Amino acid sequence: MYALAVAMQREFYKQPINMITNSTADFVQQHLVFFHFEEWYKILDLIQFLHTQFQYGSIAQQTFERDINKVLEREKSGYRFIAGDLAPITNEVEMQELEQAARYGDRFAAVSEHVKTALGLYSRKPDPDYRNSIKESISAVESAVRIISCNNNATLGDALKVIDAAKPMHAAFKQALLKLYGYTSDEGGIRHSLLEVPNVDESDARFMLVACSAFVNYFISRS
Repeated sequence: MYALAVAMQREFYKQPINMITNSTADFVQQHLVFFHFEEWYKILDLIQFLHTQFQYGSIAQQTFERDINKVLEREKSGYRFIAGDLAPITNEVEMQELEQAARYGDRFAAVSEHVKTALGLYSRKPDPDYRNSIKESISAVESAVRIISCNNNATLGDALKVIDAAKPMHAAFKQALLKLYGYTSDEGGIRHSLLEVPNVDESDARFMLVACSAFVNYFISRS
C-alpha cells in the first residue's frame, strides 16, 4: 500500500513523498475528496494511472480492468477500458474489434502499435487529437497489408493487388478500402492538409478507428 502511495504522490500528483500521510484513514479521505471535487477527466486519469501499476497483461491487471468496466457500465459512464486505455467507446462489437487489433505481437506487433497509438490519441483527456488518431488508424491498415504482401514500400493499392491475387476479395470490398484510404490521403485529406486543418470530429475519428481495426483483423485472419 505504501509503495502505491509513493508512486501516486511522485508520478501522478507530482508532489514530494514527504507529504504522504501516515494514516490509512486520512489517505482514503483525501482521495474521497479528490473523487468528489476534481474534474471528471482527472478521475479517469487516476484510474488509468492505477492501471499502469499492475504488471502488463497480468491476471491482476485484467481483473482490475474488468472490475472497473463493471462499475463504469453500472454508472452509465461513456468510458470503458479497451486495450489498456480508458476510451469513450461502449459498444461491445467495437470494443472487441479494437481489443483484437491492439493485441497482435511478433510479426504484426507494429500494426497493434499503430492501433494503440490511435486509441490513445482518440481517448486523450481533456483534449483528444482526432486528426492524428485518424492518421494512426490508417497507418495500421497500411502496416498490415505491407507485412502480408511482403513489401515494406508498397502503396495500399499495390499491396491489395498482391493480397487479392493470393486470396481474392470481393471487388466492392476492395474498392471500399481504397476509398477509405483516399479519404486520408488525397489532396484535401487529413495527411496533406498542411495549411488548413480539416473539420475532423469525434465521429470521424471513431469511425476510422473501428473501421481500420476491423480491416486489420480481416486481413490478418486471412493471411
